[in-house]
Amino acid sequence: AVSETEKIKGVSVKVGKTKFSCTFTLVNDGAAVVLSDSKVACTPNKPTKKKVNNFAVSTDKANYKLSFKINPEQLTSATIELKTVTCDPGFTRVCPSGAAGACPGDMFNFCPYHGSPPDAADTWACACLPTRMLELDVYEGINPLGECHGECVCLSGSVQAIMSKQKPAFHGPGDMPSYCNN
Repeated sequence: AVSETEKIKGVSVKVGKTKFSCTFTLVNDGAAVVLSDSKVACTPNKPTKKKVNNFAVSTDKANYKLSFKINPEQLTSATIELKTVTCDPGFTRVCPSGAAGACPGDMFNFCPYHGSPPDAADTWACACLPTRMLELDVYEGINPLGECHGECVCLSGSVQAIMSKQKPAFHGPGDMPSYCNN
């Protein structure tokens, strides 16, 4: 199973008259929060035995609803709603490759320079890139993030057809240029 961890630090949580500063470490499998691997840590450590229900916290990747106890800390329930980046016409969504090349359902994994997908997921936020430039990069076998990027990326399935376009007889090198210092 592919999992992703997000750490959210310094979140202000007010319970009664006490204001806590909490750090959430949230592990998800793409569909749900994995409670057994997730945790919350709050300061100060008094008062004890406080409860928080349906606390909303948001990141670039997801919206979470969390219920937890403070002093001692325990995450009791959590829901996740993943955010999807939608792109304007003429732009195509590009996301980080998940562990072992996992991509969202409407996307495919693209590894430039005959690379292999990573063992661990990359953590940058999805972006929208100009479709025509992305098509040219994919056709040439280079990363749409830049010629010197060797990492695998997830691309919108709408550009997958460009991968089977016939290439001319004299096609450029399949290795990363030497000036990239990789």
